[in-house]
Amino acid sequence: MGLFTPKYPKSDTPGGDPQPQRRESRADRKQREYRERVDTQLADDFKRAERDSKARGAHFWERYEKDNGPGSVDW
Repeated sequence: MGLFTPKYPKSDTPGGDPQPQRRESRADRKQREYRERVDTQLADDFKRAERDSKARGAHFWERYEKDNGPGSVDW
């Protein structure tokens, strides 16, 4: 290295310092896999809850219209 040569090469992203690639440890891998599993589970739970809510709402309005006659609600 020369006197005016930077110690570390510049990164491709402006303002970002290059970080040496660190090998993923077993604990890091387990934590990442756990977070991915939890994120997937939460997304699936939310989709299922939203789908169930829409089904309950549709069932409610079907019964309401059946009991009170069609067009009984004036929005």
